[in-house]
Amino acid sequence: MKYELSFIISPAIAETEHLSVNQQVLDYLKGIDAKVTREPYFMGRRKLAYPIAKQKHGFYVSLEFESENSSSLKELDTKLKHDNSLLRYLVIKLENRLESANVDFSKMVEKDTNKENVRAPRRSKATPKKEETKKREDKDKGKVRLEDIDEQLDKILEEPKLD
Repeated sequence: MKYELSFIISPAIAETEHLSVNQQVLDYLKGIDAKVTREPYFMGRRKLAYPIAKQKHGFYVSLEFESENSSSLKELDTKLKHDNSLLRYLVIKLENRLESANVDFSKMVEKDTNKENVRAPRRSKATPKKEETKKREDKDKGKVRLEDIDEQLDKILEEPKLD
């Protein structure tokens, strides 16, 4: 079976020691006769969603492995649990997504081509309705533009005084 292992290295561990922590986790996998299929991927330092052991950041690492013996995962779990350099870890069983999907894709295509089942896109609140834009235009019709006022003032000022 295929599995994915993700873990968070504590920021209290020096970055120079991250490779040794990673090698230690790989040794745990070798101890349970697991084969690493995807090398560890270091995602770097990230902020945690909530503090763990009074730490607000952690170094994320992810890798994939295969193991035929599912009972050996309990041994891996206890080893990772007792490792003080790790804040959290998660082992996920990967499945072949195409085989496990119970979806008939031909029906999905038919639904997309059928116009009765297609919904109109929702209008966001930021775009005004037609009625609102008409009301705004009606209000704007009664208003005088600033340029028109300037022209009228220029005409008044150009006329000679009749005093």
